[in-house]
Amino acid sequence: MTRNQFAPSSRLAAWPARPDASPSLARRRRNPAVVTDVLSVGDNATLHVYLSDLFQRLRWVVGYDMSFGEALHSIRHTPTAVIVCEEHLPDGSWRSWVNKLRSVPDAPELIVVGDDRSLRSEVLELGGFDTLMRPLREADVVWAVASAWHQWRKRFEDQGDGGPPCSAA
Repeated sequence: MTRNQFAPSSRLAAWPARPDASPSLARRRRNPAVVTDVLSVGDNATLHVYLSDLFQRLRWVVGYDMSFGEALHSIRHTPTAVIVCEEHLPDGSWRSWVNKLRSVPDAPELIVVGDDRSLRSEVLELGGFDTLMRPLREADVVWAVASAWHQWRKRFEDQGDGGPPCSAA
């Protein structure tokens, strides 16, 4: 991987902040019980730094876990909207975690990062939201993650709950 594959550009100013970002929400987001917008899962620290730089400037809460086992523990304690994980994880493939993820109430949407274009059909077939192919393009990452976040949020609106657990929206 080259350095440029994960380098955010200055074009971020054109992308909006999280839809429910507000000063009062920013204060409440410091509370550990609020929603994690994006959870990066895997042992690729470069991917996590890239996602953090990209989304924290937009006032999104970004978390990081080394393995899917850690991620399952995290999402059971803090509602999480989107998981972005590597195709290969320290504790197995993303495939081995899909069913366990579905068993979590208010499960996050799953985006898998990989090198093989054929991965997309498998991710969608098994219930994931989308894939991101290397080299990552900033616009693709923002579009996929924001779309997954909106899809996760829409589940609560469809249920008539008015919003995700612990959300200020």
